[in-house]
Amino acid sequence: MPLIRFFVFVALAGSTSTALAMDKFEIQVYQGEINDPGQPSAELHTNYTLAGHAQPAYVDETPPDGTLRFTLEPALGVTEWLELGAYLQAMISPSDGAQFGGWKLRTKFVVPARLRLPIVLGINVELGRVPKNVEEEGWANEFRPILGVVLGRFGLTVNPVFGFALTGPEAGKPDFEPAFKAKWNTNLGFAVGAEHYAALGRFDQGFAGIHEQEHLTFVAFDLEPAQGGPGSEWELNLAVGRALTDATPQRWIVKMIVGRSF
Repeated sequence: MPLIRFFVFVALAGSTSTALAMDKFEIQVYQGEINDPGQPSAELHTNYTLAGHAQPAYVDETPPDGTLRFTLEPALGVTEWLELGAYLQAMISPSDGAQFGGWKLRTKFVVPARLRLPIVLGINVELGRVPKNVEEEGWANEFRPILGVVLGRFGLTVNPVFGFALTGPEAGKPDFEPAFKAKWNTNLGFAVGAEHYAALGRFDQGFAGIHEQEHLTFVAFDLEPAQGGPGSEWELNLAVGRALTDATPQRWIVKMIVGRSF
């Protein structure tokens, strides 16, 4: 499969050591859906690290092992191609109890469905501020392109995510965190599939070596109407994930996204 060959090539391409930081709150592959103009929605993202690194990766970090994370995401459709949203993050850890996890603002652009392109095209742009126990650098932004295709009951979406810190010693140095999702519509009201998330390192360093990269793969379940059937105001994503490298902080993790449009 060309996508898998691409990830293997990137994984083996570099051997430079670099600090990686996959997002531990928002574990989601963005699709091409967008709220109608004036339509609000809300999502609650939760994930729990069943087993993971128990020691901090840097001073003041909250280790992922046994940590429960929450993200509230309100959003509002502005036009047929623009949606605005925000993230409010919190977490509960065995060592530090309940803590505020920071905030982010986002803007999502998509090519309108009425143009009937053979692929889904869009981009989500984020600006965020998180405390040091979540990420070593406080201010950061993210660019998340959305590339998708639907072939009958099969769907594939790729998010070749890149971003960089805006403060600290790593400011302005872009890193690459690609993600993809493949799913199969069962026509029984739900879809099954796989999601993969990676942190490969910095562009200017030729990416990290394979054993230093973060790779996390999930088996996923999604509410999805049968082909040709009416859509739903509700969204549900359930998944169980496992790390593929020792460098990945979260060895076993479960996640859930519940959302509703109004």
